[in-house]
Amino acid sequence: MIETQRESLATLKFGVVTALEATTHRVRVRLPDLDDLETAWLPVLTLRTHRDRVTHLPDVGEHVAVLLDPNGEDGVVLGAIFSARDPAPGSGPDITAARFADGTVVEYDRASHRLLLSVRGPVQIVADGPVTVTAPSVTLDSPQVTVTGHLTVGNGLSISGGSGAAATISGNVSVQGNIDASGSIMDAGGNSNHHSH
Repeated sequence: MIETQRESLATLKFGVVTALEATTHRVRVRLPDLDDLETAWLPVLTLRTHRDRVTHLPDVGEHVAVLLDPNGEDGVVLGAIFSARDPAPGSGPDITAARFADGTVVEYDRASHRLLLSVRGPVQIVADGPVTVTAPSVTLDSPQVTVTGHLTVGNGLSISGGSGAAATISGNVSVQGNIDASGSIMDAGGNSNHHSH
């Protein structure tokens, strides 16, 4: 009876991914404990598969944990395991991080409340509704910023730059109030703010 129950139990094994199939979210695993036996195609455990779906396959060569049936013919890959060769990306217990092979990093430090997003490539945000950013201040540090639609500034606007900084406007400008300039204001006919008729 005890032997029968033991034979019906699944076994936990550790191995290395040898092949992957992205369309079915499955991998094959080499198991050193079983004379380097290569498993059949096994599904990889994931967070959601129905209305919401999450995919995140391990790489070929990645160390994983596998739950196998007693015959070693069927099972599921539970997930990857960190090792000395592949250490955890975080540097402390308060850090949750994802570091990708191309160098991209997504990291949150709950102790300092700091979220870091460092991307080695373009970033695209697409929204079907309004996008609101609320913060004490927002800094855009870029040599060029392009706004393709209408821009509304609800408060004061200050523009500054280094020597030779200039602004070019194509189109009409309507000012409800006075214009105070330390230099001349010239129109196409050569008239300035200091010209008298």
